[in-house]
Amino acid sequence: MFDLFSKFDAKKRQRLTLSSVPIIEDNVTDRTFIQRVLQKMNFEVMAVENGRQGVAMAKQKPPDVIVLDYFLPDLSGLEVCRILKGNPGTKNIPIIFLTVAEDGYTLLERYEAGAHTFLNKPICSKELIREVELTLQDKREGGRKEYDL
Repeated sequence: MFDLFSKFDAKKRQRLTLSSVPIIEDNVTDRTFIQRVLQKMNFEVMAVENGRQGVAMAKQKPPDVIVLDYFLPDLSGLEVCRILKGNPGTKNIPIIFLTVAEDGYTLLERYEAGAHTFLNKPICSKELIREVELTLQDKREGGRKEYDL
């Protein structure tokens, strides 16, 4: 497990600025796991447990990327995503959705709301790191490529 983190050290050192990655997740176990993995990779991590807190946090200080759960106690992740993508100050923040294996329509709905990508639960630390790094790279290079469906 410790070897996993050493493989990403070069990428961590290449980052010129500290990337902020808030977590919007109501499950304390998942939230704590994600927070520890990302902090170990030297990300600035803030964690909140509901959608309203996440929206307020993103509007106050727009982060580099957001890790967002779909099932939240107040707003759904889909609603949070739509609110953020509809706001000029937060519309360009990439969002990584956390999801359980679902049908293609549900995933398409999340992409149409503005999600950058998604991760299946239970979350694997290696996949989490990879997706956050790739999402940050996409953002630096001008964003995710859009495809006509």
